[in-house]
Amino acid sequence: MDSTGDAGKEDDDESSSSLEVVASPPERKGSSSEMIQSALDEFRVKWQQELKKDGGSPSGGSPLREKPRSGGGSNASLQKDKENVSIEQQARALFLQGSELEHSGKVFEAMRLYRKAVQLVPDIEFKIYDITKQQDPKSAGMDLEIEKLSNGMTQVDLEEDENLENVDLVFRFQSLLSKSGKLFESASAADKMLIVTSAHFSDLPMEVILYILRWVVSSELDLKSMERFARVCRGFYLLARDSEIWKRACVRLWGVNVGHLKGSPFGTWREMYINRPRVHFHGCYISRTSYLRYGENSFQDQFYRPVQLVEYYRYFRFFADGKVLMLTSAEEPQVCVGRLKNRYALQAETLHGHYRLHNDEVIIAVQRNRSNIQNQRPGRKKEITGEYGQQTFYLELNIVSSAKRAYSQLHWKQYSMVQTRNDQEKTTLFELAPNKYPPLYFSRVKSYHQESEGPLK
Repeated sequence: MDSTGDAGKEDDDESSSSLEVVASPPERKGSSSEMIQSALDEFRVKWQQELKKDGGSPSGGSPLREKPRSGGGSNASLQKDKENVSIEQQARALFLQGSELEHSGKVFEAMRLYRKAVQLVPDIEFKIYDITKQQDPKSAGMDLEIEKLSNGMTQVDLEEDENLENVDLVFRFQSLLSKSGKLFESASAADKMLIVTSAHFSDLPMEVILYILRWVVSSELDLKSMERFARVCRGFYLLARDSEIWKRACVRLWGVNVGHLKGSPFGTWREMYINRPRVHFHGCYISRTSYLRYGENSFQDQFYRPVQLVEYYRYFRFFADGKVLMLTSAEEPQVCVGRLKNRYALQAETLHGHYRLHNDEVIIAVQRNRSNIQNQRPGRKKEITGEYGQQTFYLELNIVSSAKRAYSQLHWKQYSMVQTRNDQEKTTLFELAPNKYPPLYFSRVKSYHQESEGPLK
């Protein structure tokens, strides 16, 4: 009976009923130890069979006691998973609400909801993306195409190995334009997820865009800025090739000598402007002259003779309206180029004049009026003609290109001066020695074309 007591202690409430059923017969027969032992063996066999059916393990001491423990742990984990799922659902709901607010234009309210969602689940954006990707399997294959459309690119644009050296980009872009029907479009047209709160440049009429481009070129013929404008996109590239703008630029530069396009060796007005010899307007042509000048012998020491090193600069600044400024100074270019920024320079040493282009030559005429100031009354001044009178300088320079830049040098061809005094003219022709009249080299000055005074007319 001690063994039955031990067995009763090890078994739980579920198996106690079967024990009583098995143990009751021995009590009726007088209960011998052999019958009790056989009943226990029979019970163990049944118990093992029940454990095998439930998926339990017969070994390990008291599996029936461990089973409730494992069931309690699984309940706790399930409860924890439910809490995580509820938090993720809250974050997802906040994120989707923020997305709707963002599409309606309420960006700040959307950011507030995005912040709350990220605080709950830091990677909620990627989880929502994975969920939508699983719901729409076509989106996985369309990712690259959507990215191309949002960037305004086509499959042809992504071919990095394509050789564009001998390709006519104007013809190619025009063919693409005929297919799409639009010169350019905003990114929002390709990407519906992009929020646009203002008008796009493509919404402007074509006439307004071309007028803006004429302001970019300006009356100073800043064609360099228009070439930069052409690098933005295909539509701007085609606009920068507008023949009317290039024709206006050629007429403003060469005037009556521009000629006709049909009788010229150039195919377009742009080709004429680029390949026909001309001068640059966004800088100065500068030359430095230096030579030795010997002084007179000293009357005290006949063997002493002073030698002076003479060094000075010549500056030429050309304007698109045919005006030119000429300055001769011993000061460095950093100081002098600022004086030539305005065509109406008031410095006395700056000479004003005009120029004309003829083939590969530039013909310049500048004038200097020298005057003496005589005081007649206190506070009043009267200008009278000085002994030098009026001086007019005539220059002819050849336009020469270098290996690095076209039309970057001016070589002296002829230099003369006509002096008018007392209604008499005297002409002086200068000898163009290479050491006194070196070539002038072009140097760009960025501040010259920072502002536009007027559109190209």
